[in-house]
Amino acid sequence: METEVLFRETQTYRQPWLWGLLALRPALTLVGLARGTRTRADAARELASFLGVALLLGTTRLTTEVRDDGVYLKFEPFHRSFRRIPLEDIEEFEAAGYSPLRYGGWGFRWTPSSVAYTVSGRSGVVFDRTNGRSVYVGSDRPDELLAAVQEATNRTV
Repeated sequence: METEVLFRETQTYRQPWLWGLLALRPALTLVGLARGTRTRADAARELASFLGVALLLGTTRLTTEVRDDGVYLKFEPFHRSFRRIPLEDIEEFEAAGYSPLRYGGWGFRWTPSSVAYTVSGRSGVVFDRTNGRSVYVGSDRPDELLAAVQEATNRTV
C-alpha cells in the first residue's frame, strides 16, 4: 500500500566551486602532458580517475520524503531503495545547522551515535530517535520538512 507523500526534496552536488575545484586536476594533468612532465599513460590514469569521481558526484542524489508512516531517505547511488525512519521511532525533531568542517564535509557521515546525510548547504533537520541515535538530514527547505513531519505526526495521533 502506497502512502501519501507530504514532502519530497531531491538534492544533488551542484555547487559551482566544487565542480571548478574538481576540473582543476584534469586541467593540470593536460598542462603537464603538453609540457612533457606527464607521460600519456600517467595522464590517461589521472583523467580516468577524474572521470570516475565526476561520474560519482554527478549521479549522487539525496532524496528525502515524508510520508504518513515515516521519513524516507535514499542516497543514490549508495542506496538502491529508501531507508525509512518510522514516525514512532522519532522522539524529537528540530531544524539544525550543519558545519561541513565539523563533520568532515558533505555526503554520508557516520558515528556510533549519529548518521548525517548531506549534499549541500548548511541547514537541515535532526531527528532524535528512541534508540538514542540521531539522524541529520540536510535540506534546502528545512521549514517545509519540519512542517511535513509535524503534519504526519499529527495524523498518527
